[in-house]
Amino acid sequence: MTAIADWLTGWFAARAPDIALTRDDNFFERQAIDSLGVIELIEDIEEQFAIRFTDRNFQDRRFSTIGGLTDIITEIKADVGR
Repeated sequence: MTAIADWLTGWFAARAPDIALTRDDNFFERQAIDSLGVIELIEDIEEQFAIRFTDRNFQDRRFSTIGGLTDIITEIKADVGR
């Protein structure tokens, strides 16, 4: 697992300790996060990884899993580095 995926896994484990998420589990469907949690997740990710999400990122189907979110964050960080 990457450092990003590790961080995300830890974030969810701290907030939903009874729900063990895999890389491909949909964290909305597994009820590991609610609407307020999404806002906290976004803020925490943007602060932790020094990125900013766009509306396009929120509409990306990958946004609902740890693996997909890891990919999105990795792509944003790569774009910022260009």
